[in-house]
Amino acid sequence: MVPGRLAKRFGGHGRVLPDISMDGDPSTGTLVGQTQTFPDGSTRYSEYGIGGTSLASPLFAGYMALADAAAGFHHGFVNPALYRLYGRRPLRDVKPSPTRIAQVVNFFKNGVNRQGGVETGLLTGDMDSSLRTTKGFDNTTGLGSPRGRKLLRALKHR
Repeated sequence: MVPGRLAKRFGGHGRVLPDISMDGDPSTGTLVGQTQTFPDGSTRYSEYGIGGTSLASPLFAGYMALADAAAGFHHGFVNPALYRLYGRRPLRDVKPSPTRIAQVVNFFKNGVNRQGGVETGLLTGDMDSSLRTTKGFDNTTGLGSPRGRKLLRALKHR
């Protein structure tokens, strides 16, 4: 059950989103390699970074597989257990950075190679959109992120 103070926080009732925070940033996410066909007709192996829910969802699914194995049972709908742990040690509150974080990145203008030129940009943390991390539950990081084995131990009990 979602605590009333969270469920009614933004004028709604019942469910809040997101529930949990996992790494979804393409800059810090994971590298994917694949063989693909390029516009010039050549086929070759290349790599790219991926993030967002395409990374965060399978990361948490893998985490829950570990939790199921450690507990000896399938958790199924885990949200009630996660919300009972809100504000406790198994979940780390993701708070705003006291300093501005930025990373210089290069993008291929044509999305494939340097042939169309390269554009350099600056990716900044917690600054580029209306989503902001705050102390406690927020609409960017939800309840927080798992604290490794602490959350696995907490989920061992129904």
